[in-house]
Amino acid sequence: MTNRRHFLRQASRLGIGALGSTLGLYSVNGHSAAPSGYKALVVVHLNGGCDSNDILVPLDGGFADYAKARPGIGLAKSQITSLGSHLGHNMGLNSAMANLLPLFNSQRLAFVVNAGALVKPTTVAEVLNGRATLPPFLYSHPEQTQFLQGWMGDEDASGWGGRAIESLNTNRTMKAPLLAVNSNDKTVVLGQRSRVILANSGGSKWMGSADLTSPGNHWTQTLASLGRLQSTNHVEAEYARTFKGAFSDAQEIAIAEGVAAEPKGNFGNSEIDERLKFIAKILPYYKSAGSSRQIYHTQWGNFDTHANQRNTTIDAGNMDLDSQLAQLAKAMAAFDQAMSAAGMSNEVAVLVMSEFNRTVDPASGNGSDHAWGGHWMVMGQGVSGGKLYGQKFPSPVLGGTDDAHDGKRGYFVPQWSSDQVAADLLTWLGLPTNAFDTVLPNLKNFSQKTVGVMHG
Repeated sequence: MTNRRHFLRQASRLGIGALGSTLGLYSVNGHSAAPSGYKALVVVHLNGGCDSNDILVPLDGGFADYAKARPGIGLAKSQITSLGSHLGHNMGLNSAMANLLPLFNSQRLAFVVNAGALVKPTTVAEVLNGRATLPPFLYSHPEQTQFLQGWMGDEDASGWGGRAIESLNTNRTMKAPLLAVNSNDKTVVLGQRSRVILANSGGSKWMGSADLTSPGNHWTQTLASLGRLQSTNHVEAEYARTFKGAFSDAQEIAIAEGVAAEPKGNFGNSEIDERLKFIAKILPYYKSAGSSRQIYHTQWGNFDTHANQRNTTIDAGNMDLDSQLAQLAKAMAAFDQAMSAAGMSNEVAVLVMSEFNRTVDPASGNGSDHAWGGHWMVMGQGVSGGKLYGQKFPSPVLGGTDDAHDGKRGYFVPQWSSDQVAADLLTWLGLPTNAFDTVLPNLKNFSQKTVGVMHG
């Protein structure tokens, strides 16, 4: 018994003892039972609250309001490329994201205008007079990140992606349905009884001294033996059972990365390029290995631009907004190329979201502060693209009809809830509407259940 405990402690020091466990884990080797075919959703979370006021900008009369409200940090017209007429405006896209224009024009990319955290439909007047039912911890990075991804409070840490997978496959035989790639907060892929595969785009071949791609490696065999330990001690027995699944998942990720072909997309060398390239590489492997539905999640960026919003000569500890948006757009375009080359364009969708938008007016450090509703992106062949989805584009006038801040700083109350956006994508994955109450409990408060951005 002493040697066994010593063995478990050694495994923990190798970084595998902290892998979580719950009851009713998905089968490691099981293939998907239902639904049929293959589809995958990739969720990209932009860390820190991306300032989407500088992603979509009105180029008509609204531009004067935008420029007046954002002195020193607003885009010049020469930095904006026209997207044409949408929501009653001539709209433009930040030219740093020019790589997305072909996708938008070919109807493979859409913008969900003014989306965010909502418990129920809410008006500006309700917020200003204190009668609104607000999401918990509004404007806080970690809580808003979790809320958007389906967090239901401390009593239920699961997210809408994990709950959807469990609803789609109650017999728990799906192969590798939930994956987090370089993610600290992985709420969206947490289920109530599921194991999440943790992957690292920087390489997953080694686990300590064990080469996971070499079954004959001494340390690989040693680690594999941990999953076969027998014990009357329930803690050790559960550890062995959980370790077996986690080790097998890690081994398959390593094998997939080793045997899968390099994706055929024009990826660069940035972190977001590396992460989307990694996902693009292993997606075809898992499809061929028998997966039917998968949800991937990754976090990237430093969009908490209280300073250094646009001026790259200011060293504020983070990259400026436009440089990050350019990297994101390049990586998204490369990912789309890779999916097209793999023949999976209609089987993969990408959602790009952030915990909140920024204030329309500048912050004291030549940046912007935490706000609320912002603009999200959805990409893929299954997207009804080339559109901006919403009833209206929010006015950038400080203290205007769409400003919900009592200090007139430019806070937009979302017109789309995160649950409505999620319902759209999960319906595309195959989730039936009768599962909405379980997977997206707040959705019952909204008469319109989906955005309508997906078509098949």
